[in-house]
Amino acid sequence: MTATTSRVAALFLVLTAGATFDASAAAPGVTGNSIIFGQSGCFSGSCGYAGTQYRSGILAAFHEFNRDGGGINGRKLVLLALDDGYEPDRAAANANRFVTTDEVFAVLGGIGTPTTERMAPVFRKVMMPFVGHLTGAEFLRDTRRYPNVVNLRAGYAEETQSLVGHFVENMDARRFGIIHQDDSFGHTVVASYQDTLSTFDFSILAKAAYSRHSHAVHSTVFVMEKADLDVVLLATTLAPAAEVINTTRSLGNDYAFGLLSFVDTERLEASLDYSKERIFLTRVTPDIANESTALVRRFHLALDAYRNAEPEIAEVAASPLSLEGYILGRFVVEVLKRMPDEMSREVFLATALSQDPVLIDGWEIAFDEGSNVGSDYVRIIDLSSYNSEREAAE
Repeated sequence: MTATTSRVAALFLVLTAGATFDASAAAPGVTGNSIIFGQSGCFSGSCGYAGTQYRSGILAAFHEFNRDGGGINGRKLVLLALDDGYEPDRAAANANRFVTTDEVFAVLGGIGTPTTERMAPVFRKVMMPFVGHLTGAEFLRDTRRYPNVVNLRAGYAEETQSLVGHFVENMDARRFGIIHQDDSFGHTVVASYQDTLSTFDFSILAKAAYSRHSHAVHSTVFVMEKADLDVVLLATTLAPAAEVINTTRSLGNDYAFGLLSFVDTERLEASLDYSKERIFLTRVTPDIANESTALVRRFHLALDAYRNAEPEIAEVAASPLSLEGYILGRFVVEVLKRMPDEMSREVFLATALSQDPVLIDGWEIAFDEGSNVGSDYVRIIDLSSYNSEREAAE
């Protein structure tokens, strides 16, 4: 047994203490010629664009490996993607389907806090690896509660710290309000902002919520008007964010806005009727325009090759979200390549969470002992200079 394999085995015993599973059973989702992964995501509805972009990045990475690497011992990587429309009940139904009917080896790329919140307990019961979610929710970072979860991105805590720090230190902001989606996503982000602001001895001076189903956000803008704010923080998806900003600017208010990485910069820019000034967003991946970076160059090549092979998805764009999906796909490939001959969920999970860093063309994913978070990288972009994705001053 190699030193790496020994560490993987030891880590697995720690992570799965108290869990129940049948280690002798053949690995679900593994056939003679394929390894099948599941994904439940919002490929329609309010975040359909984000879900489609994220899925395309994963598929580009799988296509690249299947073509160039021949798969794992002749087994091609396959993604079974089911639409949940960003609806928790549909996501839970998809999770149960992955466990009981369409058995998959692992589930990748959950999209959104409300949906992953419903899926995670289903996968925990059978210790199915649940890897690389498009959410920074703190509950997924609790390894005692979810030892089968692997997070590849920074959390909302890191994103909110970066944004608030930028506003306070570089813009002398002191008065903060927040508009949030009235569900687990919004509540989680609000809690992160409250914790961050408290470190500066500030508090949220105005808070307003809207229903995820209605997206009627006009009334929230008027709540902000009463508080004489410097910054309005948004815990929203794309469409409500654009509506809030447009309505605010139409009323003559010039707050700065802070948004998290879930919002796509290009589509937000296209949705705005007024100036892009004083709008800042976090990013948890490298700049997709910087092709001097090896990872970004390879991502563009892989996405182009995937689009050429699948003409019906030619409209899929290179974006921060598709890059994040590509990183997830590449991470899965690297984990599979490191595994010993035993193809099991248990060994996959332990290998993924090993303390041996995974380098993807220079991009590092590394887990501290006892942690299931592989990256805390956050940068801030100023939407007014988005075309070059120039980072905000630090």
